[in-house]
Amino acid sequence: MESGRPSRNADEPQELEAALGHFRDSLGSVKNLAQGLHSVRIGPRSIESVLPDVRDSCAAIESSAREALDRVALRLADRTAVDELLGWLGPRTRELEQVLTAALGKPVNAKARLGLEQDVARLSGELEAGRALVDLLDDAVRGSRFPLDLSELLRHARVSRDASAQIEVRVAADLTGEVLVNPRVCALVLGIGASLVHRHSGKTPVVSRGTSACLVIGVEAAGTETVALPTVAVFAPTLSCARAAAQACGLGLVWDDAAPRFSVTLPP
Repeated sequence: MESGRPSRNADEPQELEAALGHFRDSLGSVKNLAQGLHSVRIGPRSIESVLPDVRDSCAAIESSAREALDRVALRLADRTAVDELLGWLGPRTRELEQVLTAALGKPVNAKARLGLEQDVARLSGELEAGRALVDLLDDAVRGSRFPLDLSELLRHARVSRDASAQIEVRVAADLTGEVLVNPRVCALVLGIGASLVHRHSGKTPVVSRGTSACLVIGVEAAGTETVALPTVAVFAPTLSCARAAAQACGLGLVWDDAAPRFSVTLPP
């Protein structure tokens, strides 16, 4: 646990881990169903047999997410990002429960299966995007900070093999210097910034040094090397969660959608 952020009671870390575990397990069952619906090797009877359990797991998705995020919120400056994320997860969880309830007791023929697959795949993907933001906030309040060279931070950022969970950026030659950062949070915040810049400009984002204490992601600077950064889908709570995570790690964040430019102020 990061120094300076003591737990409110001795059981808090274990309770938070338990809530996060229930949340991830419940989302895992939804993801497995989405994959099963897509697979031609899994017959309709197998799909029909798991629908009740997956439907029942929907209640755990919302309740465990709330329990985990309520605990995370205790260590944030305010709970705005948490409330936005919960407000986004809740309707999708309830929609998924309604979709699965409607499918119970009915034969999963070809037409029904296709419709069910489309709904479950969409909602599973949206909920997984929400899970990534839950993990980001958790990493921000419980992760550790290390002294790292900026260029190494970008070159060795952990990225998923899923192309939708990473974004290519160009790195300017002036990106050097050691900073004390939480590498997982910093890399993902930068990846979110790059995704925002790319979405608004349609161009490859460039990471450069703005001032001695600031990183800038835009499209004006020249980049000399291409690297991949982790990212998440950009939806309503994404920027708010990135800002809250950055603040919890001693980083500042400014987003200018007109430029477009994403700036991250580094800790002294």
